[in-house]
Amino acid sequence: MERYVRKHVPDVLDLIVTPLVSILVVGSVYVFALMPLTGFLSDGLVWLLSLLINSTSPVVSVISGYVLSALFLPMVLLGLHHGLIPIYAVQLEAMGGVTLFPVLAMAGAGQVGAAIAIFIKAKKVKNLRMQKTIIGALPAGFLGVGEPLIYGVTLPMGKPFITAGLGAGFGGAFVMLMHVMSIAWGPSGLVAIPLMKTPIMMLYYFLGLVIAYIMGFIITWFGIKAQDVANV
Repeated sequence: MERYVRKHVPDVLDLIVTPLVSILVVGSVYVFALMPLTGFLSDGLVWLLSLLINSTSPVVSVISGYVLSALFLPMVLLGLHHGLIPIYAVQLEAMGGVTLFPVLAMAGAGQVGAAIAIFIKAKKVKNLRMQKTIIGALPAGFLGVGEPLIYGVTLPMGKPFITAGLGAGFGGAFVMLMHVMSIAWGPSGLVAIPLMKTPIMMLYYFLGLVIAYIMGFIITWFGIKAQDVANV
């Protein structure tokens, strides 16, 4: 835009007119076109997620819970998970609680289960470096901090990153089916248990974590070979 304006403006006015016109045109496009469009898309996403989350159909709850949990780790890598915070806020204001956060929190539990499976295989093949990495990252994983496991263990290996997400989906499906709701959002994992709205929801959330731990472990255990761990 700046180059186009500069070509059509006399040199004596270039210093003042070119920046002014460029800002006005680009700003107008942003305010009157891009902002309404992104607002429309955001509202549509909130509506779709609300429809899935509030569905009374067990089938819809299970499928949507599984997909959301399984895809959350790739969203974290792309930085898209920050875009979910407005949805949390909308849910909290409209419903008095957040149902999306407990579902997505299962993604970290799938990582933990996958890491435990890798640790056992690493012990068999005597990969001491991998064992030390997992031992150092696992406590943080239980407390809802998944980055050490993602960047130190599952993502470098490739396949476990996928199996962890597949395992997490089972926990997300259970939590969505039980309509677990939190009163806020923050760290996931075990430390998020007190954030659940009622004692029974705390129990369901914990059971969801256990399911994600177990399924992340099982799918990773059968999804990778000991040789895969030895070569890391």
